[in-house]
Amino acid sequence: MLVVVAGISVCSAEEPTPPNVVVILSDDQGYADYSFMGHAMIQTPRLDRLSNESLVYTRGYVVTGLCSPSLATMVTGLYPHEHRTTGNDPIPRVSREPWISTFRDMPQLPRLLAQNGYLSLHTGKYWHGDPLEVSGFTDSMGMTRRHGSEYSLSIGRDTMEPIYDFIEKAQKQSKPFMVWYAPFMPHTPHNPPQHLEEKYAAMGAKSQSKYYAMCEWFDQTCGELLDHLEEQGLSDNTVVVYICDNGWGSLGQGSVKGSSYELSVRTPIMIKWPGKVDPRKDEDHLASNLDLVPTILAACGVDVPAMLPGVDLLDHAAVTHRKHLFLENFTHDMLDVDQPAAGLRARSYVSKQWKLTVHRTPHPDLKLKKWQMAAPQETIQLFNLQEDPMERKNLAAQNPEKVTELKQVIDRWWNPEE
Repeated sequence: MLVVVAGISVCSAEEPTPPNVVVILSDDQGYADYSFMGHAMIQTPRLDRLSNESLVYTRGYVVTGLCSPSLATMVTGLYPHEHRTTGNDPIPRVSREPWISTFRDMPQLPRLLAQNGYLSLHTGKYWHGDPLEVSGFTDSMGMTRRHGSEYSLSIGRDTMEPIYDFIEKAQKQSKPFMVWYAPFMPHTPHNPPQHLEEKYAAMGAKSQSKYYAMCEWFDQTCGELLDHLEEQGLSDNTVVVYICDNGWGSLGQGSVKGSSYELSVRTPIMIKWPGKVDPRKDEDHLASNLDLVPTILAACGVDVPAMLPGVDLLDHAAVTHRKHLFLENFTHDMLDVDQPAAGLRARSYVSKQWKLTVHRTPHPDLKLKKWQMAAPQETIQLFNLQEDPMERKNLAAQNPEKVTELKQVIDRWWNPEE
């Protein structure tokens, strides 16, 4: 680039090329269900390799453990009570449109990138109709229904070609790009290739053989995508971000999905950026799906909206300054777009050591509309995550002062109108 300084022509360094972005989203995968996270049986060689090349936050979280609101947080950078998509569905016989209209007005990562010259492709799950019109993706696999369309949900399970075609398009136009790879994996239906299921059955996985095989199948698709970046010479200038939308597993006889328990809300978060991010495993600091939008925007040189509560995960000072996270959990069916607290089930405080959850009981009864009839009661759980990561021993009764202290912190953050 030629720059004139005081009448003298001098050569300056070329403007840096904006990085490409690939966001990989697992679906319904337990936070420990990878070999790099210590699982004794599940084999995830490609994600293991990615972890060795990335900054890995092993104490990553999603702010709510349910698909649609978690994904909505990842694309807006807002809590569910802020973007208003608190659950997967409206109550029966109620249109989804008010939630889509409200969501459309929120900050949208693809739209912010598009305003700065990026192309972006949506694949897989999407709960808000048209990824182009609502979130500002420039390319997609078409309109989606509840989870997605039959075509959009074919990504990973049946094909990777839409991603490869999009990358080719971006290269021909010399445009930086973002790929949003959100396959319906390892989510049900658990229908992995037979040889993978037989492999885990032979290893003794028994009733979990299909799920374990799904985790490895998903891992293979991630490898295909990462190999394509390498083959196209794009790896060195591509930021790869990995996260899961919510966990999978059970406590006792019940599924944890949609709850505030660690098995539902914890996930590894990985960021690979060759030459910019030193690979290491961070087992101390807390990360959140709130942080994806500010992290990606900052990496791409795009201004981060001031309203976003997350931090740039590549800003070590900001991550170090953070001492706790907040989580929130709502009913599966959304009750009122204008009053998200109507469906509130729990709020949580999470630090390196402590986790306090304030449960709201009884949970709203959608058929009887009891949330309109009586003030809910609260119950408290307090866990020492360093000593009890599986949350088996509630310490609330033995630590009333700690309960009072942490509940006040939660209430200062957000005390919904009852």
